[in-house]
Amino acid sequence: MISTRVFPYLIVGLLVLLVLGGCGSQITGDFVETEVSFQTGDSELAGTLLVPEGDGPFPAVIVLGGSGPWDRNGDEDARRVEALLQAGQPVLAVDSTYRDIAEALSREGIVTLRYDKRGIGNSTGDGGDFPEPSLRDLEAAVEFLSGNTTVDPDRIALVGHSLGGLWALMEAAGNADIAAICVMATPARMYSEVIIEQIEGLMTLQGANETVIADIVAEQRAIYAHLRSGELDPAMYFEPTRSDLEFLKAIMDIAGADYAGDISCPALILQGDKDLFSVIPEEAEVLKEAFEEGGNKEVELVLFTDLDHVFRPTSGEPSLDLYYEDRGPVAEEVVETLVDWMKAALL
Repeated sequence: MISTRVFPYLIVGLLVLLVLGGCGSQITGDFVETEVSFQTGDSELAGTLLVPEGDGPFPAVIVLGGSGPWDRNGDEDARRVEALLQAGQPVLAVDSTYRDIAEALSREGIVTLRYDKRGIGNSTGDGGDFPEPSLRDLEAAVEFLSGNTTVDPDRIALVGHSLGGLWALMEAAGNADIAAICVMATPARMYSEVIIEQIEGLMTLQGANETVIADIVAEQRAIYAHLRSGELDPAMYFEPTRSDLEFLKAIMDIAGADYAGDISCPALILQGDKDLFSVIPEEAEVLKEAFEEGGNKEVELVLFTDLDHVFRPTSGEPSLDLYYEDRGPVAEEVVETLVDWMKAALL
């Protein structure tokens, strides 16, 4: 027979179990996928919204892709793929990184939005890799989520890969309402210096000697100087050189570290140690120092062994050829690290 003294404790225990059980049942691991669009100035951006099953409002994450012809999922733009195949050219084999990250987050009770950059996939417009209008587009995405009834506007975070991480840094630095930020393989120094690092890394891997590398670097620095002085006018050139020079002029003096110092929300930096000719691993350390020098006490850097710029396994020497080989999905350890950190920051 149970003593009557135990009954109050049993009742309390049952209440606790009921409460905990109710909380746990809200997250089923399932989500509803919806095709969405939102207007941003002269363009209409198309995206995918994933909303967890259960009672909202939920925290939300915007997943931002890197530079180049990548769609919302992290796949090469279908039109470009078709053109390459017709021309007998190889196609990059990096598949669905951004989709995999978004789905993993939404299975854990977080709304996610990922969208095609302007001029890519189903989005209209052009200049999707330029600082302006990319930042304007990101601001429109934040506003779109803030107005969604399934989203808690006080818990909107950003995940940006490569150049997308730079846009995330710039947005978070100017928007105190951003609740958390994760940057993946994102440069810290001025983009002009990052390009120099890329040149040096690629040429070293290709076996070029120091003299040849130094000459090409000097030529690159001369281009910077002429663009800054106005002696080199992109409008004087035909495409695609014109657009390449316009992009370089627009981005070359932007440094991620300059914005990290103005961000106070929790921040996660993810970097692969084999990312030797896109964003060298030391960039992540510079970025972390910039966050901390600005007074941010909630910064974490995770360096992954044998992963490259797209967080795929690279056991030997990194090579551009590897990007044309199917090495499977984004590394599971990267997704798990990101999801666990974001849950701690937002839930």
